[in-house]
Amino acid sequence: MNELSDRNRDLAELANAGAQPHQPLPGGHALVRPTTGLAERIIGAQPVAVYRDEQKILQKLAAIGAAAGSDWLYRFPVKTKDGGQDWIEGPSIKLANDVARIFGNNINEVREIDVGDAWVFYARFTDIETGFSMERAFRQRKSQSSMKTKDADRQLDIAYQIGQSKAIRNCIVNSLQIYADYAFEQARNSLVEKIGKDIGAWRERTVQGIAKIPVDLHRVERVVGRAAKDWLAPDIARVVAMMRAIADGMATADEMFPPIDSSAAGNAPRPSSTADGEQGADGTGTERESPPDRASAAADPIAIAYERGKEARAAGLARKAVPGELRDPARSREAAAWAAGWAGEPLPGDLL
Repeated sequence: MNELSDRNRDLAELANAGAQPHQPLPGGHALVRPTTGLAERIIGAQPVAVYRDEQKILQKLAAIGAAAGSDWLYRFPVKTKDGGQDWIEGPSIKLANDVARIFGNNINEVREIDVGDAWVFYARFTDIETGFSMERAFRQRKSQSSMKTKDADRQLDIAYQIGQSKAIRNCIVNSLQIYADYAFEQARNSLVEKIGKDIGAWRERTVQGIAKIPVDLHRVERVVGRAAKDWLAPDIARVVAMMRAIADGMATADEMFPPIDSSAAGNAPRPSSTADGEQGADGTGTERESPPDRASAAADPIAIAYERGKEARAAGLARKAVPGELRDPARSREAAAWAAGWAGEPLPGDLL
């Protein structure tokens, strides 16, 4: 009986360890689980109070996507195998969070492992209604820079949060791919439609936002492929998504809009500024497409397209980054000239 009482007393003391500051924990015990651990994993489908309705989910995504607009989008630069640059468009972390919330009956968890120069984040999505679960890893380098601060410690904090957000976003978007794609399309289409209804005001606000980053407008125009005063609604929507990625710390301005080096700048087209009616470089009030050393080719659209292709390659753009206006079937010869200029090849004989 005494042995049982002693055992019960010892168990009670262990259970209350830590509640009394003067009483140390027994060796080898801890009441706080490691930060890299996860809660007990749910295996298999669980009973829920309210089962989801797929039709209602789509209706809510369409309604909220129309209001979210650019908040649900991002556009991010990636390097291609040939040394050029391509772009990836996709759903933002805000879209992923909203899709998971609207989808309902799910759990999202994340843990990280420090590997020295980077963190590896493991994000896990679990649908408790069906029992489906997915875990994905994301490696975040600690050296990623951000324009938000120059403080080294703060920079490290921002890099950590960016990595965590990307891990969560990637896991949710891959787990709920159909719903995420639908939400993305709804947000993008609504943004383009919204811009199209007042394109002049959107163009002006977008240019003002570029100046606040700050970044040279000519760099943005080079990426878009046309002067700001000629931007169409899809062009503005893409620039807005790129600015959103910069604001969220997902990319830097130099990654989004590569600087124009001095060798390329000398031959680069000089589009007029954004405001309609503002004077171009020649003082005529119209866009000046060619500098003086290309004046002889100013009347030849094939020669202009060829030079633009060379400049695009010098700026680091990918082979498929053909300017939007040249994708028109009626301008296929100019598109071919652009491609030849990008590849550094002479103009084909049938284009001369």
